[in-house]
This record gives sequence, structure tokens and C-alpha cells, in this order.
Amino acid sequence: MQTRHLSFLLCAGLTLGGFAVSKMALARGPDMAGGVAFPFGPNLSASGWQSVRSPWRRGARFSAHGKDALVVETAGGFGLLWHAVPRQVAKAEQARWRWRKQEGVGPTDLTKKGGDDRVLALYFAFANPADVTPGTDLSELLRSGHGQVLIYVWGGAAKPGTVLPLPYFDGRGRTIVKRAANAKPGVWFDEEAGLRTDFARAFGRPPGHLVAVGVSSDADDTGGRNVVALADLCVK
Repeated sequence: MQTRHLSFLLCAGLTLGGFAVSKMALARGPDMAGGVAFPFGPNLSASGWQSVRSPWRRGARFSAHGKDALVVETAGGFGLLWHAVPRQVAKAEQARWRWRKQEGVGPTDLTKKGGDDRVLALYFAFANPADVTPGTDLSELLRSGHGQVLIYVWGGAAKPGTVLPLPYFDGRGRTIVKRAANAKPGVWFDEEAGLRTDFARAFGRPPGHLVAVGVSSDADDTGGRNVVALADLCVK
């Protein structure tokens, strides 16, 4: 990624840092005490992030910036990172993060397979404890037919707050539009989500345990380009 892109996305006002706790970090902020943050640096692999790639699609580029920020760039491609969730927050009720785009695909139909590009998406995967083991990864869980995924999206054509069916995973996924595709570029947006409340609203029942979080960017259907940053991701 060119230096000017990093400078644009990660400018004044982004606070980096944290206190490591077994590769995780304590969440900061008065309402997140006791929660867990998901650092991205010093590098993604060392911080416990794993990549899921498709052999049939161009990928995305994910780059840690400092400890708590991630820069994502994709041009006509798709990419997904995921991280296991520690047991101490398996029943997490809240999530918080910040994100900012420089460039992004326009409005799309998020319910249409092959037409659902989005600027950025955060995955929160839930499952019954009996369906997962410490070695189970997100892609294995989704292929197994177990678990559900709640996805918060920057993108699409629906109004923020809209719950949409996900055209994948055989009905085990739901999308919640968090930020419109045409939201102003160059601005950090602070987000928060009630995970268990939103899950119940989307699926009509309580969730299992939170087992993984993921970050994806998708521009392969429109051939568009996304350049976006994510920071301070935490759950409680």
C-alpha cells in the first residue's frame, strides 16, 4: 500500500497501544472494563490473526499499523481475517470499534450472491460449546454446518440498522447494516453493537458462545476498490 494511503487513514487522533494479556489486551474505556481487545500488531500472525483466501478470487491486503489498527486494501478482490475469542468473553454482550474509509465500493444488494460487495465487514461467530474445540477455526466451523455468523457491514443499499439474510452458510448468517456505503470518506466513525440483543433480533433466539471474530473486505463483484482502516476492536 502506498505511504500516502496510510497517512490518510491513520492520521492525528488515532491512539495506539495496550497491555498484552496472552496475545490479547484489556479493553479500554469506562464502559469496557473487563473486556478484551483484539490487537493487530506488531504483525497479524504474531497477534493471532489467520487469513482465509479463495483460490478463485483475487485477495485483499491486510496490514497492521501500530498495535491496535488495521489497514485493508482490495482492488476487485476479497479477503477475510479471523481471530479466536478467549473463553473469558464467550458470553460477550457488547462490541466496539472504529473505522474509516479512503475509497469504497458503492451501494450493492447485500442479499444477492455474486453482487454483495461491501467496504468492510466485521464477523462475530457463535456456536454451541459442544460444536467447537480449541483447534477449530472459523472456516471449518462454517463448512461444518454448525454455528451462526452475525455480520456488521459498512456498505450495501439498505438503511443502517436493517437486518438482512446472508446469501451464504445455508441460512446461518445475518447481516446488519452499520454504516451506509456512501458515508463520508476521511472520517473516523465510532461504532458499538449489542451482540446478544442483535443476534436475538436477527435469528429469533439467543446466541451460543462467541467463538471467533473476523474482518473482511469485498470488491470482486463490482471490480471496485476499497481502502479502509479499522481500529480499537474490543468485546465485553
